[in-house]
Amino acid sequence: MGKPTEERATDRAERQLIEQILSGAFPSNTDLPGERTLSKSLDVARPALREAMQRLSRDGWLEIQQGRPTRIIDYLKDGNLNILTGLLKADPGLAPNLVPNLLEVWMLLAPQYTASSARRAPGLIIDLLEELARLPDEAEAYAAGMWKLHRALTAYCDNVVYGLLFNTFEDFYRQLAVRYYALAEHRQRARDLWAEMIASIEAHDEKAAARLIHTLISNTAEFWRNAPAPEPQTSNQEHVDDDRPTDQP
Repeated sequence: MGKPTEERATDRAERQLIEQILSGAFPSNTDLPGERTLSKSLDVARPALREAMQRLSRDGWLEIQQGRPTRIIDYLKDGNLNILTGLLKADPGLAPNLVPNLLEVWMLLAPQYTASSARRAPGLIIDLLEELARLPDEAEAYAAGMWKLHRALTAYCDNVVYGLLFNTFEDFYRQLAVRYYALAEHRQRARDLWAEMIASIEAHDEKAAARLIHTLISNTAEFWRNAPAPEPQTSNQEHVDDDRPTDQP
């Protein structure tokens, strides 16, 4: 077996901060401890801690203001979509609750960009669907292939905002799609979708193609509503050598 993947100090600090926010150790609408205290308690150097805090500020967990303590935001009320990825990294058990909610939103968007791209670039979409039909029967390949399909559908549609929204979900999607496509019936469902979409687009029936995508996402949401929580990740990742706290200011 190869050497375990090293977890960067910044990634570890980010994960630990999210875990402590979720556990209530650092409650919403309170101030974080000072940098020096946090650096020691999380066992990371202060530069790595600062970078992790900047990430969490960007994603809607923290409010950083010059000269004032860093504030923990009410993330479910005032955070942004990047909160989803952080939640799943820290607590995979949240997946059965979060994923159906996300897919409900996706069901509203996907039929729109599917119909648009099928109308605007039918040949390109059919070429891609035929390529996907030749994928090896493996979960990783199907997860990547379905991402590629939706990425193409958003790229060829007449509204660039769909692509920007879809890209926001990439990390979230990649954490979960391999698990979904590990089931043979789901891979078969994907193959059926691709074949039926080809037929619909060749018949110039963009609405039928949109309905197919809607049905697939609806079935996916139903799977996640009933799915058991994934096993927590074990932490046998190695620390990098230079991430211990120092006394440097």
